[in-house]
Amino acid sequence: MIKPKKLNAVVLAVRDLQKSLDWYKEHFGFEKLYDVPGGVLIGADGVELVLSPVDRPQEAKCPDKAKDICIRMFAFEVSTDDLVRTEVEFAEDEDIVRIDHPRYQSRIISDPDGHAIELYVDKPV
Repeated sequence: MIKPKKLNAVVLAVRDLQKSLDWYKEHFGFEKLYDVPGGVLIGADGVELVLSPVDRPQEAKCPDKAKDICIRMFAFEVSTDDLVRTEVEFAEDEDIVRIDHPRYQSRIISDPDGHAIELYVDKPV
């Protein structure tokens, strides 16, 4: 069995590379680290994503779910203070999903291309 140490370089298809770069910088402090084949690697504090521009915007959202496999959602563990701040930080996102589960609390927001991002805090057991 292989035991992963860290998740990085999740590839996200984006319609407007600069708009996505600006959004991830504004909300998460991610900086462009370097160019990679098919996109750019961004990140901060050991968390990395690849933003990959698409030539045709309709390809960014997996239009044919029977044939395409793509990322539907990914999650970042955050501090309790940051989870509370979500309501202000993403005030323009009218569709914030709020989850209060017995094991965790989370908020699900969307980036400019509609990728769902869950921000969560584990509850003490």
